[in-house]
Amino acid sequence: VIIDPKQAELSRLPHTITLDNNGEATSILDALKAYADTIKQRQKILNDLSEQKGDAVKWWDAGMHPSFIFLDEYVACRSILPKKASKDSDYCLDTFDSLIKRIVTTGASAGCYIIISIAEASVQEGGLPAMLRSAMSTKILFRPTRAEGMLMWDAEKLDNFVGDRVYQPGDAWFSSTDGIHDAVSFVHFPHMDFPVYRELGRLLGEYYD
Repeated sequence: VIIDPKQAELSRLPHTITLDNNGEATSILDALKAYADTIKQRQKILNDLSEQKGDAVKWWDAGMHPSFIFLDEYVACRSILPKKASKDSDYCLDTFDSLIKRIVTTGASAGCYIIISIAEASVQEGGLPAMLRSAMSTKILFRPTRAEGMLMWDAEKLDNFVGDRVYQPGDAWFSSTDGIHDAVSFVHFPHMDFPVYRELGRLLGEYYD
């Protein structure tokens, strides 16, 4: 699932969730709810299989495919939702935040992952909460600075990144709690010199067909 709350380039792609015609984010909230329900359904299947086997059954052992939701412009998405819901409604920021927390903290065991894109690491109200940052297994910081890096990693993990290096587009710092890439390292993403959005749209169409 791809979510684009800014109605920008991604929203032009097939099967992408964006704002409603009235500018509200009901469809986005519904997509998050459906994804959270998918986690519960998959986990129930795994729990039932584990009971039958008498041992833990992982999602890949059960023949499940990994499931991803990509949320672009996290801060913009939060800014659209009202802080308080109207009567008999759960359309508000608290519902959004609760769903994101549930997906981040419970999804991995069922093979369900969320990718959150945020323009700038921040400790301000609109930034990614510390609890979510610490719960996320993989972190990538593009065009990194030490100040932003310290909002994502402990200071000692950045000791190797000193000096006044100028980072170019595609340059990034990367870590993942997979037992191999736990230390922060430098990575470079290649420049794509083909119509990226057209190709992504083609692949989305193929996937959903």
